[in-house]
Amino acid sequence: MSPSTALSSCLLAALAFTGAAHAANEASHPAAPERSQRAQADKPGARNNNPEGEGTTKSAPSAISKADRDFVTKAAGSSLYEMEAAKLAESRAADPRVKAYAQTLQRDHQRAMGGLKQISLDHNYPLPEHAPDDKAAILARLQSLSGKEFDTVFRLQVGIEDHKDDIKLMERARRASRTPDIRAWIDQSLPVMRRHLEQAQAL
Repeated sequence: MSPSTALSSCLLAALAFTGAAHAANEASHPAAPERSQRAQADKPGARNNNPEGEGTTKSAPSAISKADRDFVTKAAGSSLYEMEAAKLAESRAADPRVKAYAQTLQRDHQRAMGGLKQISLDHNYPLPEHAPDDKAAILARLQSLSGKEFDTVFRLQVGIEDHKDDIKLMERARRASRTPDIRAWIDQSLPVMRRHLEQAQAL
C-alpha cells in the first residue's frame, strides 16, 4: 500500500469514528431541549404564553334556576322603579323628611343593584334596564302630583306598599333558592328593606 493510500484510509476511519460518537451522544440526551424549555418556563417571571393563565381553564357561567332568574328580574325591576320614584321626590315632595327618605332609598337601592349586577355577570343572566311596565301607572301618577299630596302618595305607595311587596318577594326567594350568592344578597338586602318600611311608617 502506498503512503498516500494509507493516509486516506486513516482519515476516512477518523471521520467515521467522529460521526458515530456524535450520533451516540445525541441518542443518549434526547430530552435535553425539552428540559431546557421547561426550566426556562419554571423561572420566576418567565412569560406564560397561555392566554388563559398557567394551569387555568376558562369556565362557563354557572346556570341558575328559573325561579332564581325570575327573582333577580323582579328584584332589579323593583329597585329601578323605587329609585325612579325617589328621584321624583327630590323636586315634588314638600316635607323635608320625605325628601331625606327618598335620598336614602336611592342610595340603598343603588347599592342593591350593584350586588345584582355582580350576580348577573357571574351567572350570565341579563338584568332589566327599566322599571317594569306594571309600575308605569304609579310613576305617571307621582309625576302629576306635588307638595303634600305627593308626600302622601309616595309614602303610602312607595314607602309602605311597595316595600311590603319587596319583603315578601325576598322572604319567598330566601326559602326557595339554593344559589349561594343570591341567598347572600337577600341576607344583606332584606334588613334594609325592612328598615325602609319602618322609616316610611314613621313619616
